Amino acid sequence: MYKTKFSRDKLLASPFENISKLPTYEELKERISNRYRKLNQKLEISKEMSIKAKEIARINMVYDVLKNYFEKTIYTLPHVDRLHPFYLDLLDIVVGVNEYRKSIIRLSKALRILSNIRKECLNIMRLAKRSHELAEVRRSCIGRLLSVMKRNRKYIDFLASIIFKLKTIPSIDPETPTVIVAGMPQVGKSTLVKAISTAKPKISPYPFTTKNLILGHIIGPHYKFQAIDTPGLLDRPLSERNPIELQAIMALKHVKGVIVYLFDVSITSYYTLEQQLHVLSDIEKSFNKRIIVALNKIDAMDKNKTDKLIQILENKGYVEIFRISALKGLGIVELKNKLIFELKAIT
Repeated sequence: MYKTKFSRDKLLASPFENISKLPTYEELKERISNRYRKLNQKLEISKEMSIKAKEIARINMVYDVLKNYFEKTIYTLPHVDRLHPFYLDLLDIVVGVNEYRKSIIRLSKALRILSNIRKECLNIMRLAKRSHELAEVRRSCIGRLLSVMKRNRKYIDFLASIIFKLKTIPSIDPETPTVIVAGMPQVGKSTLVKAISTAKPKISPYPFTTKNLILGHIIGPHYKFQAIDTPGLLDRPLSERNPIELQAIMALKHVKGVIVYLFDVSITSYYTLEQQLHVLSDIEKSFNKRIIVALNKIDAMDKNKTDKLIQILENKGYVEIFRISALKGLGIVELKNKLIFELKAIT
């Protein structure tokens, strides 16, 4: 949907991970008021500064607070044309790309207007001679500066309100080859991520589901890969998805990697083979990625169910089918070696 230019050397973390809290319109207004009051107290006792210098100091103080705010907002919030398509899609899901883009553009224009107002006012100030003329210029100038802030209140408050949401966007490097673990709920996806990756994978909120994302790394002498469980996304038929979930699923298309589809073949499996196969078919149709199939919980497997499933999968063209127990560690080494082989081929 969006054309972007992005720098691959900055994709190790979410571009929103380290953004700072932004003030609301009222907080910004109060900040100016407090600093103006403190400045006035200093200027009233100063005997060295001329009246003109004091009025210029008042103008500069208001201008500097607004300039610092607008510059911080414009230059620290990631711009949409520099975002990887994966993060661009997530941004659209969480806060809306168009409103986000519009707000930054409006504040960029406001910054230029502020600069022009200050320059114009200082030129007029230099021509003023009497104290009442200097005060008149100062009042007019500060009024105009504050008017710019007020006209952009909607965008200031919008950006202040979305910071927390942006910081919940997970830190996934879409350019690092990744194992995307899929399968229906309770089939052992999170357990598998923990089994094949770092001892303590990072658990983060997923901004478009009620669940948490589990992200681990597979690290070797000359490689570092990612493994993620995508709870609430790749675990139900697409026909049951709302638009936000569908968009989140589509965002995963931008992540390099392979999909491990996990079946629960235990005698206590909550879902039938037909239900689990249905979700696999949806993923096959939706993703142009290598899919590796693993049968989990073989330590408590239903043999008839397992034999039937293997026959169906072989008929679908799956030649290599892994039999594992993510909880007990059975077959994990073989599966992990296969994943590393596939991920190396992607790089």
